[in-house]
Amino acid sequence: MSILQVEDAIIAAARAVLGTHVRDVESLPGEWDDEMLKRLLRAVPGCFVAFAGGPRNVAAGGVTAAIDGRWVVYTVTGHASGEAARRRGDSRQVGAYELLGLLAPHLHGLVVAGVGTLQLVDLQNVYSGTVDRQGLAVYALTFGIPMTLDLPVDGTLTPFETFAAAWDTPPHTPQRHADWLDGDDSGGAPDARDQVALPQS
Repeated sequence: MSILQVEDAIIAAARAVLGTHVRDVESLPGEWDDEMLKRLLRAVPGCFVAFAGGPRNVAAGGVTAAIDGRWVVYTVTGHASGEAARRRGDSRQVGAYELLGLLAPHLHGLVVAGVGTLQLVDLQNVYSGTVDRQGLAVYALTFGIPMTLDLPVDGTLTPFETFAAAWDTPPHTPQRHADWLDGDDSGGAPDARDQVALPQS
C-alpha cells in the first residue's frame, strides 16, 4: 500500500540526512496533545512523520481510489537556554532552523518508487503557549504526493479467525494481563473467558 511506502521512504530519507543531529526519526500516531508533547520532550532533538490524509485526487478519475496525500514532518527541539536557542541552536545542540534547512531541500523532490514525488506545500511554526511551557520549538513541513490506495497484492486480507477475551472483576493488573497473554494463570485465573472460532469459507 502506498501509505506504508511513502512513510518508510520519508523516514529513511530523513534519517539519512539528519544522521546524528537528532535522537531519532519516527512516525507519529496522530494529533498533538499535552501527553504527546511530554513524550517528545524526552526525544529532542527529533524528527517525527505523520500521515495527514488528503482530498480525493480528481485528476485520477473516478475509477482509481486516489488522493492528494499530505505528509507532515515535524522538527522538535528543546534547549535549556530558552526559546531562541531552541530555534537557532548553539555549539552543543542543533536548532530547529538547522533541521529545517537540512530536511526541506532533501525531502522536496524525493521520488517514492511506484508512488510519485514529494512536493513541499507548506512550512509552519507550531508555536503555542503549551509548546513553549513544555520547553519545545516545533516546526511542521507539509509535503504533498499523489497516492493510490491499493488493495493488498493478492487482493485479500488475512481472515479474522478467532475472538478471545478474558475478564476480571475488579480489573486485573497490567502484569497479570501480561501473564495471561503468556498462558500463565499462576497469579490468579480470570473470572471469565470467551473464545470463539469463526467459520472460514
